[in-house]
Amino acid sequence: MYTLYWSHNSASIAAHYCLEESGAPYELVLIDMEKGAHKQADYLRINPAAKLPAMKLPDGSIISECAAISLLIADRFPKSGLAPAIDDPERGPFLMWLYHLNNTLQPAMLRYYYPDRITADPKGVGAIQEKAKEEIAALWARVDAHLGKNGPFLLGAKFSAADALCYMLSTWQDCCPDTYRRFPNVRRLAEQVRARPAIARVAEMNHVGPVAA
Repeated sequence: MYTLYWSHNSASIAAHYCLEESGAPYELVLIDMEKGAHKQADYLRINPAAKLPAMKLPDGSIISECAAISLLIADRFPKSGLAPAIDDPERGPFLMWLYHLNNTLQPAMLRYYYPDRITADPKGVGAIQEKAKEEIAALWARVDAHLGKNGPFLLGAKFSAADALCYMLSTWQDCCPDTYRRFPNVRRLAEQVRARPAIARVAEMNHVGPVAA
């Protein structure tokens, strides 16, 4: 049994998508970030970084980081099709997109949502957010151009864990207003991912509605 520590509207959603898609046996433990539960001693013993998601494996060990959890589940449940096999030529592009989204796009978004982590000067917050919005739009433009040539998914016709992460990030639109209108190929990916039954079940649990313009 796998145990996912999660919270509504956090980065745990993408890992949850992958668990549901994989058919893995799992249970959920809610760590309510709005109430600060991720900073309490009980959770800090699970993940000292005070971040979500974290996942307990069947052997009792713990891993964290959304991309790592998604990749582990994909590799342990290969029939799910969440990731190309290690010797598949598409493995490289899959890893590139998974980590680009996790390590480049998501941190840019976090700079917008948490500018106080970047500066101790309240006067600098607005400038940080504006620069983050500029960077986020440029990053979505790159993804959109790729999808326009190679879509509908990041690996072409094949859905993967990278698309689950891409969809999750596309729903965080305060940092990039009108994402789906500005980037129609991102919207097409989001529509196709959201239409998958496993994704829809998790999205509804997290109060993520259907894709809208």
